[in-house]
Amino acid sequence: MENRSHALWAGFFTVAMLCATVLAGMWLNRDKTQRTQYQIVTMHAISGLNPQAAVRYKGLAVGRVDKIEFDEAVPGQILVDVSIDPDTPVTQTTFATLGYQGVTGIAYVELDDDGSIQNRIAVAAGQVPRIPLRAGLLEKLEQSSTKILASVELVSDRLAHMFAPENQKTMLGAFSKTTEAAERWSKVADDLAPTVATLPGLLQQTNQTLAAVQNLSKNASGLANQLTGLTRDLQDPNGALNHTLTTFTALGESIQSDTVPRLHTLSLDAGESMKSFNQTMQELKDHPQNLLFGRPAPAPGPGEAGFSEPRK
Repeated sequence: MENRSHALWAGFFTVAMLCATVLAGMWLNRDKTQRTQYQIVTMHAISGLNPQAAVRYKGLAVGRVDKIEFDEAVPGQILVDVSIDPDTPVTQTTFATLGYQGVTGIAYVELDDDGSIQNRIAVAAGQVPRIPLRAGLLEKLEQSSTKILASVELVSDRLAHMFAPENQKTMLGAFSKTTEAAERWSKVADDLAPTVATLPGLLQQTNQTLAAVQNLSKNASGLANQLTGLTRDLQDPNGALNHTLTTFTALGESIQSDTVPRLHTLSLDAGESMKSFNQTMQELKDHPQNLLFGRPAPAPGPGEAGFSEPRK
């Protein structure tokens, strides 16, 4: 009986020492840091996030996750209580995302800030500031993969439609037509071979023509210089052209002042002569005997010998 009581007391002592050791270790390892409470709000999935998960601000460890629960006021909304070091620069534009450690799938909270507002979140007594949780990398990849899969499905459907039997016949017909067109082009190349052979001679003739054109251009340049000199001579006030024009001007003035009046007088005399000639011709027409016997004497007038009064 005595040996059994000693063994019982030894067991009690061992258990007490173990409990004391555990309590001492917990007391020594307790977190004495005073942290600020924040609440992360999200409607996204938070797969892999558990209490005591790390909270980091741009990669630096600044706290831990305390509790995860549903929001009773908003169905489907999740509230994540976190404790963060008070010196962490949490501003009004700070947001949270989920990061994952390696391939284990263990999630942690990553805080970041776009820097548009530098004012820090005011922590009022009795209220817990809220930080929005944005879609993480995996969620974005999932959304993008859904769109990519839809695009791949659409492309596969279009490829299946393109390679349908009727479309295959159309493509084979197009390939055969392309082959025929290539053969025709090869025949055209053979037909063009003689023409290509004549190109060197044509090029030589073209060079000769260009040389002739250059010579013609030089001659035209010389002619232009001569015409320029002739124009300069014609525009000279003492030149032959101006002298000739002066002579013609004086001649015109002389004709207008002397010759024209004389021609006018001559035309008047010619008109009188023509009138007399017409009268003579009319008289000869009426009395042709006057040409042989002369013009008869006029009848005596009153008071002259041989005058007789006309009978009534």
